[in-house]
Amino acid sequence: MWFLAYFILHLIVYSVVRLEFLIWNWASLKTLSLSEILWAFLNGIRFDLSVLAISVGLCFLGLLVLPRILRSVWIWFFILLNATFYLLNLADAELFNFTAKRFSASSFFLVGEGSVGNLIFPYIPLATFSILIVAVYIYLAYRISSRFTYGWDWKRRGIGIFGVLVCGVLFSRGGLQHKPLTFVDAKLFNSSYANNLVLNSTFTVVKSLGKKSLVQERFYEQDEMLALLNPQNLKPSPIKTERLNVVLVILESFSKEYLALKDPEVAPYFNQLRSQSVDFPRAYANGRRSIEGMAAILSGIPALMEEPFINSEFSANEIIGLGTLLGAQGYHTSFFHGAANGSMHFDRFSKSVGIENYFGKNEYPHQQDNDGTWGIYDEPFLQWTCGKLTEFSAPFFTTIFTLSSHQPYNLPEAYRGVYQDDRHPILKTIRYTDTALQKFMACAAQQPWYQNTLFVFTADHTGPELGSNPSFSDRYSVPLVFFSPADLNLKSINTDQWAQHIDILPSLLEILNVPYKNKNYLARSLVQSGSKFIALYSDGHYELLGDVKDSEQQLKAVKQYFSEGLYDNRLYYPAK
Repeated sequence: MWFLAYFILHLIVYSVVRLEFLIWNWASLKTLSLSEILWAFLNGIRFDLSVLAISVGLCFLGLLVLPRILRSVWIWFFILLNATFYLLNLADAELFNFTAKRFSASSFFLVGEGSVGNLIFPYIPLATFSILIVAVYIYLAYRISSRFTYGWDWKRRGIGIFGVLVCGVLFSRGGLQHKPLTFVDAKLFNSSYANNLVLNSTFTVVKSLGKKSLVQERFYEQDEMLALLNPQNLKPSPIKTERLNVVLVILESFSKEYLALKDPEVAPYFNQLRSQSVDFPRAYANGRRSIEGMAAILSGIPALMEEPFINSEFSANEIIGLGTLLGAQGYHTSFFHGAANGSMHFDRFSKSVGIENYFGKNEYPHQQDNDGTWGIYDEPFLQWTCGKLTEFSAPFFTTIFTLSSHQPYNLPEAYRGVYQDDRHPILKTIRYTDTALQKFMACAAQQPWYQNTLFVFTADHTGPELGSNPSFSDRYSVPLVFFSPADLNLKSINTDQWAQHIDILPSLLEILNVPYKNKNYLARSLVQSGSKFIALYSDGHYELLGDVKDSEQQLKAVKQYFSEGLYDNRLYYPAK
């Protein structure tokens, strides 16, 4: 009886943890009906039983075979192990907003992340609840386990061992179905948030341990493979430029979905800027996390595997970076991000793509502008950035990465209560960043370098979904805008084409007339035209958008090209 009570205790705690995930992320999950929430909790029990088959099943198995002297140590080991798992699950209610999926082996890059230590104060209610739940669990687990009795003969022990093994195998597989339980079994809804409500973080960590981040595929000979990918047109560019400055602005979590909102409008300035620019309505991010966006935008590497490229075994590969290519042309190269230096390894990665000068929170002179969580608020940091750009010798290439529209969505004191929008907490910070961007562009317009500058605006990835039924591709839909006060003939670009982050690198090189011998066949310059498709990936699921003629063959070509490119250290092929 007490063994059963011990098992049920763990099952109840996983349901409480799931409830906490629901409450903490209610702004993104409130579109679910009561029946859908109950369905998610009911299906979640399968995933809970799967991990309990290990974390409780092994405990029971040891108690049946170990000598009396070792039983207390064995019980406490598993109590503390389960307490650790519960803490991970409780923390993942918020960590999910950083990684866009449940915690897994590929998420360990967050450990030691400089900014995470600053996140305790905004999440005191979450931290308090988490510690309380774990403390109650440890107390109850100890009290129940202290009532275990072991006066069984070996016949009864044998029956018990057999029962634990049978139940362990059945529960770990998730039932009697042909294939064991896996991530895809949690995909019950169109909402990624809702599907992650079904999962638990213990399951995702255990399932991801020991798995290769990328399987090397080979389906075709090289020429046959390249013929199935995006053709690399080599017609002359209609755009004639001199040595333009380039300012690449990456807006944190600026979903395309937010730009269409009215009453109130969330990004009025940015929408006005889009109307005066070359705006690609069918543009997509190549990843769901900031560090994936960085790799795609600055070096043309899409996120087609579980682990971010920056933290993968391939991070030391030779890559073509915008900073390297433009630096070779005499450009001053720089990167601005208001977070603490070292955050998300942005400083290290920007250096690897040839960007020589990094300006972060450490370099910013007025630390009173710190938001208390991530770094410097967007408005003062962008104003300071504008002044720094004027100090650089022309031509220069600068990347600016905003941060205020990130969880926990802090606003400066002067802006609290100014923006009235209850649709989602992120929208007020999107509005604030839009104001900060407007003031930055007003400052830029007064500088001597402005008239000879090309501005590129995009988002690193999408933010929380507002709609109740988003498609897979909606979760990647971001703005992509080219703007310049100079007469560059940018209007000759076909804006109705499919566009993606990894197209930015070849597009800038072509606009700037910078020669490059190698090309990424998953991308293509937006100055060129022709048939084209985009490959998106998340949690083992691929989707092709655009001119898809034979999805099976084209997807095989994508997998082969990407895996061979990383394993053979040749993601870029000579252009024919």
